[in-house]
This record gives sequence, C-alpha cells and structure tokens, in this order.
Amino acid sequence: MLRGVMSSIAALYRLVDLVPPPDSPVGAHGDWKRFVSANGFWPPEDYRMLIREYGAGTFAGWLTLIEPFNHTKTFAELVEVECRSLRGASAGWPTWPQAGGFLPWATTTGGDRVGWRTQGRPEAWTVAYWGAQGGAEFPTGTVGFLVGLAEGSLREGPFGNGSPFSTPGGMRFDPLG
Repeated sequence: MLRGVMSSIAALYRLVDLVPPPDSPVGAHGDWKRFVSANGFWPPEDYRMLIREYGAGTFAGWLTLIEPFNHTKTFAELVEVECRSLRGASAGWPTWPQAGGFLPWATTTGGDRVGWRTQGRPEAWTVAYWGAQGGAEFPTGTVGFLVGLAEGSLREGPFGNGSPFSTPGGMRFDPLG
C-alpha cells in the first residue's frame, strides 16, 4: 500500500493533536543524507517527519524509538542488535537486511519490537509488531501506527482489545534525556 505525503502530513497533525511533541525535540535534526550513506537505506518519509517533530524518546512510557542519529553507533548497528535476537524466532518474517525483512524502529519495555516490513519502496513499508507471542502486521505507516495506538483503533494482534494508551493522558511522549 502506497501512502502519499499528504496523508502522512494529515496523520502527523492528528498525532500532534493526540500526543503533544516536546517544545525542543532531542536528536531531531540530523542529516538524512548522512543517515542514508551510513545505513544504506532511506527510511519512510512519515518516519522522518516523526523524528523532526518528536526527536528521540518514548511514547507512553512503553515504546522507545531507536535513535536515528545516535552519536556512537549507526542506526543499522543499533538495529542489528535487535535483528540478531529475532533471527530464528517465529513471527513468520525474515529480518533485515533480507528482502522484505523486518527492520525495527522501536522497542517496547517488554522486549518486543515495532518495525517495518521492508517490501517495495520505503513509502509502501507497513508496520509490524514482533512480540514474544509472534507478530502482527498493520496496513499503515509509522505515524499511522502511533495514531492507532493513541486512538485505540488498532485491533490486530496484541491490540485486539484496543490500545491501553487510548485513555485520557495514557499516550504521551517523553524526550530522550
């Protein structure tokens, strides 16, 4: 599914309404061309917009973004640590850098991962959740997934009863630091 830039912008506005970003995002203003050079891929545009707006940090005290502009390791090095622990686990997907592989962009406090299924162009990548009980794929991008968490509209996989963060004040963003 290809999501347009306009729908990504609308989703970001919705997320900002639901979960106010920090006044001064931490780690939000890195060089994306340098990111691509160091990591070998362009992340989806909605993820780049998310990072520009929120920076590095944690949603709802539960979902921690993997820092795209870490000062000591590349994103690929940080992700490889996560992928190494997933290889051989049963979510039914290959891991990055294999074609169509799962590429984490966040971890949970329970040790689960949220990432992209890297099939096709980055703008077509869908979000997947890889947990201890297996995986679930969502027909949305990065920001759409976070909006679904905040609204409680995700009904697949571990979110069959809605998101526990859709209560008033349940979804917040805490910047790194």
